[in-house]
Amino acid sequence: MTDLLLTLAEARVLAALFEKSVATPQYYPMTVNAIMLAANQKNARNPVTSLTEGEVGAALTRLEQDKLAARDDHAGRVPKWRQRMQNQLLLKPASVAVLATLMLRGPQTAAELRANAQGLGGPADADSLAAAIADLEDRAQPLLMLLPRAQGQSATRYVHLLCGAAQAQAAAARSEAATPAHEPSARAAVAELEARVAALESRLAEIEQRLLQSS
Repeated sequence: MTDLLLTLAEARVLAALFEKSVATPQYYPMTVNAIMLAANQKNARNPVTSLTEGEVGAALTRLEQDKLAARDDHAGRVPKWRQRMQNQLLLKPASVAVLATLMLRGPQTAAELRANAQGLGGPADADSLAAAIADLEDRAQPLLMLLPRAQGQSATRYVHLLCGAAQAQAAAARSEAATPAHEPSARAAVAELEARVAALESRLAEIEQRLLQSS
């Protein structure tokens, strides 16, 4: 396929779909409203977004054209959506988990990636993480890159390239400006708790939507 160049909204919508397909499969496939709430979560997101339902719908239409998402015609009266990122990009399970984590959380160190991607079926150890990173790098269109070490940082960070190199550098700059330097181990310690909160938010969003539909 030709090189992909997603917008920030498209990348966030696609990654949120993948995250919920793994973390809360009982609420998957997802409606546009549920995807919007997942994309705009306040936790486990960098940057935090405020996408509208219209923006999410437009992103899904573009992703459908790129065969990265598809409508589920068997999901009932309300249209629902599935992601096809892993199949379309020919990614192994650990690799797609790493890529989606970068798309959701912004630039991360290897230690942060390992901790944050585990809830999505990511690499279980350092060797597996290295293999996943190599899988994402060794392509005609690389899907991630290693950023130069910034001043005051103890480790280098990776960033995804689905929105282009310029956006990747901008994401790195935003992350450095908004987040004080932390040791990777300190940030990794809260990753599991954030994943649990994200799952609860997704469940609550689905319950709220069902209540609205039945009222």
